[in-house]
This record gives sequence, structure tokens and C-alpha cells, in this order.
Amino acid sequence: MQNEMEFSVKKYSWRELELLTDSFSEENFIGNVKHGKVYRGKTEQGQEVTVKIWFRFESQNRDIANRHANYSLTRLECECTFLTHPDGMNHPNLVKLIGYCCEVEDHHLGVVYDLRSKDTLLNLIDKDDLNWNQRMQLALAIARVLEYLHCHNPLYQLCFVHPALIMLDQDSNPVLFDFFMLSGGIIGDKQFVSSRDKSHFWYLPYLDIYFNGSGLISKRAFSGENWKDETEQPLIWAFDQYDMKLKSGFQPNDCHLVHESLKAEPGFHDLDGVALTKMIFHCMNFYSVKRPTMLQIVQCLQGLHVFNGDFGVVEGLLRGWDSYTFPGKKKSSKWKGCLKIACLGMKADEKDQGNKKDAQQINH
Repeated sequence: MQNEMEFSVKKYSWRELELLTDSFSEENFIGNVKHGKVYRGKTEQGQEVTVKIWFRFESQNRDIANRHANYSLTRLECECTFLTHPDGMNHPNLVKLIGYCCEVEDHHLGVVYDLRSKDTLLNLIDKDDLNWNQRMQLALAIARVLEYLHCHNPLYQLCFVHPALIMLDQDSNPVLFDFFMLSGGIIGDKQFVSSRDKSHFWYLPYLDIYFNGSGLISKRAFSGENWKDETEQPLIWAFDQYDMKLKSGFQPNDCHLVHESLKAEPGFHDLDGVALTKMIFHCMNFYSVKRPTMLQIVQCLQGLHVFNGDFGVVEGLLRGWDSYTFPGKKKSSKWKGCLKIACLGMKADEKDQGNKKDAQQINH
């Protein structure tokens, strides 16, 4: 790998990054990324920007340290390559690159984005700063950008999707600003992937199921400190929640993970809650080759009542997905009724009256 990289954007010195961020002050700190930090910044001309820097990888194990020697440099190169290519420049929910810093000897590596940062999705979920409509708009926008990445030939595979890596701008638009474990397309297979990370490639072609804990409907997001904690996997947590519901008893239209405080908000519909939960579980169905595509996820989200969409599309998609066995639970009564709701449609007479939020029965 070349120590000197040249891209069609501005090249910054480390001192310039310090000036942009007031010496990486605590007041400008936004959040962490893997082996790095993100800050708000401002140019002398008053332009608000976002600055991301990477650390030197430190390890007491010499073999591990040697394997990671060029880790951050490779991430910088891949990110700049992607964001200066038309594939990475032509989508509103992909961050826009202004420039980069690459002082290899001092391990001063960073990028400058044209992004007026509001906060990361992770921080906003933790602050409980999003209503139901905003959460659904975010989910749809994120699904669309992932579907966009899959449309290329060769396709891009982003195997690490986490709310800490999604920034909301000042207009509350979600912007994907970190590309850890991005491969394919113009990037190819350049990025270093650890043996642990490689285990998650079993679940291609879209989301790493162990880290897709956005908390958009459950208000439970998994912070950076928990990324390496296997007991904090969203799938395990969700199964535990269902287990408690089954023991205490539940009605079919209550069988979802939407947080109680969100159910009373304008735009919420019980059937949307069930549909979203079922959609998420099918996405996490890592035993099945019939997992939904990102295009199908977009179609499902667009069909929800919250978007005044065609819920018949949602029903059709879920019926198809329900026809496949869920992870190893075929003979277990423990999960019966919870994951095998065959149809989310209301009774015909209820449909005639419109989309009634208080529908009492879901057809089986």
C-alpha cells in the first residue's frame, strides 16, 4: 500500500484538523467509531463540517499488532476511494467528503465531511429524542441507501450497520458516515477483516445480524461498549422478550417489540408494530436462504400504515416469508403463535371501515 495517497479532494495537515475542531475539544466531540472518534468542526469561513480521526491500533500481541499495522490506513484509503467515486457521491444519505489527512509516520489519519452534524442515531435513541414518525422515516431512508448499494454490479456489501455510524444532519436526514466492513464495488476486498469479523460474513448479502440493534422500535440500542459482548446480541435479547410475553400470555396484535411509549404517538398502528417485528425477525433468520432482500424491506416499509402505503403489499411479503421455517424452532411449541402468525390482515368487515387502529383480531 502506498504511504502517499492522492484523491480529488483537499489534503489537510493534522494541524488543520486541530484548528477545525478546536484541538479536538470535548465540546466538539460527537461519538466513537471503531478505532476512532468523530468531532464537529468549523472552517475559518464559518462552514460547519464533521471530522473523523483514526487511532493507531495498539496491542501487546506482536502478531496481532503486525496484522493490524495498516488497518486504519486501509480504512482511510477505501473510504476516500469510495466517496470520490460516482458510486459513493450520488446518494443523499451517503456522507460527502471534503478532504483527508494522511501523515503516516505520525499516524495522523482523518477525513473531513461536508456535514452539519446534529448527532448520531445512537445518541438520539439514548436521549429518546425521536418520535414514531421520525423513527419510521429513518428506517426507510436507511433501507433505501442499503438497497442502493446492492444495486451495483458488482454489488457493495456493508456488513456492519450500527446507529453509532449513522449521523443525522441539521434537517434530521440520516447520513451514513462510516464504512467499516464495506466490500465489493470499487472497493473490492481490500479492507482488513479479523477472524471474528469474518464469522459475520456468513450472513451476507446485507446486514450483520449481531450488530443491527438500532433501537428504532424498541428504544434499545447497543452502544459501542457492547459491540464485542456476545450476550448483548439483539437477536438473543428479542427472543428473551418474546419468551417473557409467552409466559405471561399475549394477544396476537400485542406480539411486537414496539416500546410502550411509542404506541400512543400519532401515526402508530398496531399492525405496523407486528409487521415491523416480523420483518426484523425474518431479516435475522440466518438459517434461511430466503431472507428478505433490501428491495423487499423497502417495499415492506413503504407499505406500512404510517406512510399511508399499500398494506396488502406488506401482507403478501410476510405471507411469503412465513412459509419458511424460522431458526431451528420447527418442533418447539415455545415459539408457536409468536413467530408463525400467518397473516397480518384485518377481517374483511374491518377493512371496509378503513384502517382501524383498534382492530381486535388478526387472521391466522
